[in-house]
Order: sequence, then C-alpha cells, then structure tokens
Amino acid sequence: MTHQMIVEHLQGCILPEWNTLPDFGLYKDQMISFVNRALPSLSGKLDLTASMINNYVKAGLIDRPVGKKYSRESLAQLFMVILLKLTTPMDTVKTLLHPKDGTETQALYTLFRRYQDQVVSEFQQQEGAAPLLYALKSSALQYVMRLSEE
Repeated sequence: MTHQMIVEHLQGCILPEWNTLPDFGLYKDQMISFVNRALPSLSGKLDLTASMINNYVKAGLIDRPVGKKYSRESLAQLFMVILLKLTTPMDTVKTLLHPKDGTETQALYTLFRRYQDQVVSEFQQQEGAAPLLYALKSSALQYVMRLSEE
C-alpha cells in the first residue's frame, strides 16, 4: 500500500464532528448503520454487530440505552471504542473513556478528533519513512500508555 493510500485510509477513519452526530436516540441497528457509513475505511473490516454493542454496554464501555435507544454520548463512545480497540486493551479503553477527572463525553470526543487530525497530519509529513519507524513509534507509545496506567 502506498503512503498516499495509507493517508486516505487514515482520513477515512476520522470521526464525524460532534455536532453532526444525531442528537436523538438511535436503535442498535441505526447505530451500526451510522458507524459503517461514517468510517468507510473500516468497511468490511469492522463487522460491528448488535451483540458487540451489548458487550460494550455490559463492560461499561458505552452508556446504557434508554428505552432501547442510544444517546449521542453512547454513539461517540462507540466510535472511540471501535478505533481504540484495534491496538489497546479493553481495560485501558474503559479507563480512557471514563477518566477520573469526570471529563464529559462531548469534550473527550472533541479531543479525540483533534488528536486524530494531528496523527494524520504527522503521518502525511513522514512520506518515505521505513515501516521500522512506525513499529518503533507504536512500541514506544504503547509502553508510555502502560507506564501512565501505573
């Protein structure tokens, strides 16, 4: 895969702006459909199911539905879980999405998006970098994450 193709893939994983998320309750099937449309780069790789959403709720990763409808906050949490779970242990994901300082979901989601933009921008500027560089960065960042949990 070329550098430009990877950049396009990463751009296809950038989450929608908070104000574009539905501010009314969504049923599980609507959440799945919304997520699949919003993350075209993960289409065919995501395989998000209703039982996965149930498991995320049971694990405390996303807020419980009210009357079978999920809130905007739940949808935002689901987006972040989907992207973080690719490389991050679920216990860590839970800690990140429910910080002890009480940060609201909207603020956390907005920060998450800003960090996504920053990561894609940095990656765009590293055209021609060796895969070893990415492996080392990934390893170092995972190590930092583990240290911050101690």
